[in-house]
Amino acid sequence: MKDFRAIDGVKAPYFRIYAAALRSAITAVSALWLLANGGVSPPPGPTLNLSRDQLVRNFETIVFHNEFNNQTDDRLRKWVDPIRLFLDIRAGDRKLIEFAVNQHVSHLVGITGYDIAVTADKSAANVIVVFDRASALGEVGADYFPPNFDIRQVMQTNLCIGQYRSNDSYEIVRGIVVIPIDRVMARGRLEACVVEEITQILGLPNDSDDVFPSVFNDHSLDIELSAQDILLVKLLFDPRLRPGMPRAEVLANVRTILGEMGVGKTEEKPASY
Repeated sequence: MKDFRAIDGVKAPYFRIYAAALRSAITAVSALWLLANGGVSPPPGPTLNLSRDQLVRNFETIVFHNEFNNQTDDRLRKWVDPIRLFLDIRAGDRKLIEFAVNQHVSHLVGITGYDIAVTADKSAANVIVVFDRASALGEVGADYFPPNFDIRQVMQTNLCIGQYRSNDSYEIVRGIVVIPIDRVMARGRLEACVVEEITQILGLPNDSDDVFPSVFNDHSLDIELSAQDILLVKLLFDPRLRPGMPRAEVLANVRTILGEMGVGKTEEKPASY
């Protein structure tokens, strides 16, 4: 998440209250839809304004590219083991931080059905989420990053970061999220950072101005996953998409899954006479 946004920190509680109320309203509407439509899930709303081609392109942009380099992955990287997050809280309001993380983890579990949880046992964790002051970034870098990674330089253009590591089988095995809590709170972006970075370490590493609406768009003020973001996460965790699968095969499967879901406008060809 690049530091393009600035919102007065005192407004943050109102954003959280609004987001929680919005989620409750969406849940209620979804429940009514299910009752009225025989258990068929509602379509993901705003994404219907995008073509199926565009949704496939957006999946490719977010999953196969990376905001920290110009390389394009030719194979899918994906988790296969349960995800356990340890919160290394070195500064900030512990209760507020734990609430924000637990809320988002619960949301991700609901979206994916995957085994994701916060653990108090650091040795059992495969994802570390660090909260510290911006002035202590050097110490965080020394604790969690290789010597050739200058976290202070990276954070000059990023409000918060999330990265992951995969093995030779393209299975994601470790993740790290760093959130400078004082800088984030000053901008009212705690929830936004938690949502974006923890979601990105699931295997959606890129930011792009071409994907909208989305928390993966650095010019967006979104603090919650958009309908399109939720769709991208659901697609990634579909069991038909396997670690190491070639990009072309993944995208073909994504198109098939979107068709099965009835999501995305199809391009209508003019009738021939």
